[in-house]
Amino acid sequence: MEVFEQKGICINSSLVIDPANGSNADTVLISHAHSDHVHFNGKNSVLCSKPTLSLIEQNFKKAKNALPLKNGKKIEFDEFTLSVHNSGHILGSVQALIEGNKSIAVTSDFKLQDSLIQKGAVPLHCDTLVIESTFGLPDYSFPPRSEVYERMALWIKKNIKKNNYVLLAGYSTGKAQELTAFCNAFLGIVPLVHERVYNNNKVYEKHGVSLGEYIKLDHNLQDSSILIMPPALCSRHLVQALQFSLNKRVVCAKATGWNYRHHFDEVFPLSDHADFNQLIEYIKQAEPKNVLTMHGFARELASSIKRKLKIPARPLESRNYQQSLPEFV
Repeated sequence: MEVFEQKGICINSSLVIDPANGSNADTVLISHAHSDHVHFNGKNSVLCSKPTLSLIEQNFKKAKNALPLKNGKKIEFDEFTLSVHNSGHILGSVQALIEGNKSIAVTSDFKLQDSLIQKGAVPLHCDTLVIESTFGLPDYSFPPRSEVYERMALWIKKNIKKNNYVLLAGYSTGKAQELTAFCNAFLGIVPLVHERVYNNNKVYEKHGVSLGEYIKLDHNLQDSSILIMPPALCSRHLVQALQFSLNKRVVCAKATGWNYRHHFDEVFPLSDHADFNQLIEYIKQAEPKNVLTMHGFARELASSIKRKLKIPARPLESRNYQQSLPEFV
């Protein structure tokens, strides 16, 4: 079997995982419903989990030739079988296991930590591991999620006690649902949520995820002391407008693994990606014979893998430079 990068992660010429825009592959696997992973046209056969399909159709467009996959169930191709497994990233997100003459695991975006609404990934044993490297530097080390929840709760309670209004920024698919559940579980407060968040909350609930109560934002700022918004909308201008409308101070916090404060008052390290330690732990448990890194700090992570784990590793590259698997086993 061959694995290479060519407008997505290609397995031989039969399957493309997380195709890039413009891919004309016959069959594509979409690992999850974040916009940078959702590319398909009317001709592709689209494989994804049922929750991912629901989120795609809510946020993007209808997939004409979609086949929802169940976790663990094998799909037959000419030279291999494919099965998908929870990646712990967002609702419906999957890692892929390809089994033929050798086995390949493709994590796509993942985390090992459980969250309030999502079970963490279980590492897949394989010969070759293709692993994301978004936070592939030792500098990126996240505290336990329970600790982050407690820190967030203390900060919000302190500000509400001061009669401040709290604006929470979290990606509308994934993070915002966790923030919704957090407000209910840790604060006992029903938050206001932006329309995009509200619609995705409904998809999560449709697939059995309990988030607690929430209210759709609709000229009703006084209905809660907390508002959850997509980060792209949380500008200084919005904060100023909210302060003018509410006649009180508005404090703004973002939940993300990137420690860039910008105009936010606080940043909480609540990420849906694995940090460096989780990346290394995944590799230890998967016990691959070789590792290919992708996205983010790919070269740096490959170097750490070789140094720390003594496993051959390098960034996944285009087909022009990629060799077939037997050359690395």
